[in-house]
Amino acid sequence: MTEDHAAPLADDDEQAFVLREPDRAELVEVNRTTLRLWGWGDPSAAPVLMIHGAYDHGRMFDDLAPRVAALGYHAIALDLRGHGDSGPTDTGFAWALLHLDLALLVRDVVGTAVGVVAHSFGGGQGIGLAGAFPELVRWLVVIDGLGPPPDAFAMPDDIRAAIRTNAARTDRILFDRHRREWPSVEDMAAHRRAQNPRLSPGWADHLARHGSRRGPDGGWVWKADPMFGLGVPSHFDVELLAEEQRRVRCPVLVITGSEHDTWRDLTPEQESERVGWLRAHHVTVPGTGHYVHLEDPAATVAAIRAFVDEVEHDRRTAPRPG
Repeated sequence: MTEDHAAPLADDDEQAFVLREPDRAELVEVNRTTLRLWGWGDPSAAPVLMIHGAYDHGRMFDDLAPRVAALGYHAIALDLRGHGDSGPTDTGFAWALLHLDLALLVRDVVGTAVGVVAHSFGGGQGIGLAGAFPELVRWLVVIDGLGPPPDAFAMPDDIRAAIRTNAARTDRILFDRHRREWPSVEDMAAHRRAQNPRLSPGWADHLARHGSRRGPDGGWVWKADPMFGLGVPSHFDVELLAEEQRRVRCPVLVITGSEHDTWRDLTPEQESERVGWLRAHHVTVPGTGHYVHLEDPAATVAAIRAFVDEVEHDRRTAPRPG
C-alpha cells in the first residue's frame, strides 16, 4: 500500500536543525567484535534499534532517535561493525555477517524483541534480521533501503580490467601504510556535500565530525573501515534480496522521498515491486531525497508514529528487557 503526503505532517518549526546528544553511550562485545551503542529515552521502555547506512554511523540519528524515544520507546542506535567507534571488519563482504551481529546484539545485549528503524544499507540489514530471526523483530521501518537496482549487479564489460582494478584497490586497502588524511573536518564535510548535494551544511558537518578521527600524521581520516568496501566473491543479487524481503513476516513501513538524489536508483516500478515483496505500507515524503529523515524529520516521525500506533497499540505492553 502506497501513499503520498501532499503536505508536511508536522509544523515547520519542528524541522529546525536541533540535535540532542545521546543520553548514554556504551561499548559491548558481540560476535567477536566490539559495537558502539548510543541510547535515548527510558532504558526500561520497549527498545527500538536504529541502523545507519553504509559509511555512516549511529550519530546520524541524533535528531530522529530522540523523537522516537519521545513516542515512548528506548531508542538504541549502533555503529555497525566497520563503522564509527565499532570494531573493524575482517571481510569486505559483510552482508550476512552484519545480520548475525544484529541478531546477537538483540538476543544477548538488548534481551528482547525490538522495533527497527533503518536507513539505506541499514534497511537491508534490518530486512535480513527480520527475515532470518523473526522472533527478534516486532516491526520494521525501512527508510529508502530497498536495495540497489538490477543493473548494479551486471557483470562489467571488460572482466580483465575489472579484476586489475579490484586487485589494485585490494593492495591499496590492505598494504598502504596510511589512509588518506584530510587537512580538516571541514574539508571532509565538503566532500560529504559533494557526494550528497541535498545534505545541509549542518548535517554534513555533523556526520563528518562524528565520522572521523585523527590520523597518524596529524590529519583526519574517516572512521569507516576501508575493508568494508573491498568485497569478496559471494552470492549477492536481486534474487537474494527478493528472498530476504519475502521472508519478513512482521509489520513493515517503507518511507521514501520523491526527489532524485545520490543512491536513489530504483525506478518507481522497481520500488513498488520491492514494497510488494515486503507486503509493506509505503509512505512517500515529498521534497526529500535519500536522507528522508534528515531532510524532513517531522514528517518521518509522524509516519512512524501513525504506523506504530496501528501495529503496537499500547507501547507499555510491548516486550521489555528482562
